[in-house]
Amino acid sequence: MGTANAPAPRRRSALRRAACAALLLAGCGPAPTLAEPRAPEPPPAAETVYIVLQDPPPAAAITAADGWVPEEFPGDNPFERTRTWIGDYDCPQGTTEMTFRILEVKGDRIKAVFGFHHAESGAAGKYLMSGRYDAETRTASFSPGAWIERPPNYVTVGMKGDLAFDGSLFAGRIEHPDCGAFRLRPAG
Repeated sequence: MGTANAPAPRRRSALRRAACAALLLAGCGPAPTLAEPRAPEPPPAAETVYIVLQDPPPAAAITAADGWVPEEFPGDNPFERTRTWIGDYDCPQGTTEMTFRILEVKGDRIKAVFGFHHAESGAAGKYLMSGRYDAETRTASFSPGAWIERPPNYVTVGMKGDLAFDGSLFAGRIEHPDCGAFRLRPAG
């Protein structure tokens, strides 16, 4: 009697599993409804993200794949950041060494000292200049002022030039009919 009844529970269990599998394969699920279609649920509220801006790192700390990094970032008056420029200019005495020192910057107005030294003659001098910087055109114009140190037979001259976008060159023309170009680079 024990052996004849043993297979029966296994058969019932197998039949139940087969019936459940048949129902699943037939696609039985919840009955369809005739209700109005539901509007899609609104997406979850967006999170607010705050970005904290800091001052840019110094140019020396920035690295670039091509090795070029601007020495300044555009904006304001670049003569505030670069106070001493060195280079030369051309006038009747020949090419003459030049030092251009910025004394004061207020907005677009600039006060400076034009210093020069002509190596062949040994003549050297300095005089004050005042000027304006136009940020839109990156152009600066300077008018001569009083002498600080005047060598014989020299006159003061004005100058007008353009500043390179990266601040590496201030170049233009000496405003005197007998003179030519000037070229200045940041000292240091």
